[in-house]
Amino acid sequence: MKHKSLQVISKKILNDRYVELVVENRLEPFPKPGQFLHILTMGTFMRRPLSIANCTKERMKLIFQIRGPGTRKLSEVNEGMKLDILGPLGNGFPAVRRKGTIYLVAGGIGVAPLLFAAEKFENENRNFKFFYGAKTFKDLLISVLPEGNYQKFFTTDDGSYGEKATIVEVFEREIATEKPAVVFSAGPFVMLKKLSQLCSKKKINAYVSFENVMFCGLGACQGCTIETTNGYRRVCKDGPVFNHKDVKWNVKN
Repeated sequence: MKHKSLQVISKKILNDRYVELVVENRLEPFPKPGQFLHILTMGTFMRRPLSIANCTKERMKLIFQIRGPGTRKLSEVNEGMKLDILGPLGNGFPAVRRKGTIYLVAGGIGVAPLLFAAEKFENENRNFKFFYGAKTFKDLLISVLPEGNYQKFFTTDDGSYGEKATIVEVFEREIATEKPAVVFSAGPFVMLKKLSQLCSKKKINAYVSFENVMFCGLGACQGCTIETTNGYRRVCKDGPVFNHKDVKWNVKN
């Protein structure tokens, strides 16, 4: 983990409510899919955790939703400005050594860390499928998906794009005829819980990334804990990625 002042290379507003920031990369060690940055918001003393959506030796891409004062402040940064950043933080998705198709399942803004994973698998010529669901068409950031010939599935709650269903329902249909090598998923707790239940039933390896509110981002304040079979674990330090079998899903985390 490093503390850096990194320059904003570009900013783009997506669908009126999301922001794509590209910042220079001078972090060590090199970030892994599933890790995040903790960014100081201008005019406040609070940091915001943002998943890394893509990373090269020169630059990193961050995608976030404008939800409150902190993210709105971040949405107002401009090209050339410097951001106070801690990172890379947390434990990301594990290396995939098994042969077979990898399933990436995203719900809402949970798409961000899976974009990084998709880019990595595309560069490695791995077989993978991308499942992406959101409330409405405006919450689907289709333009940011990496290029490639991988299979894509889209759903919206209101039917404004793709199937009118939840992405877990489409995932369930696919695993009825194919057992993936592993599943990586990120999104709301309820979605992850349903996905975990299906993976347990089918004995599928799966890893889930949580979106808990974080304060220190370093594991000191214990403000983002979840209950697991190994006791309480900190999402910022021990996660945000966990083996789905280790999470106590019936406890309100």
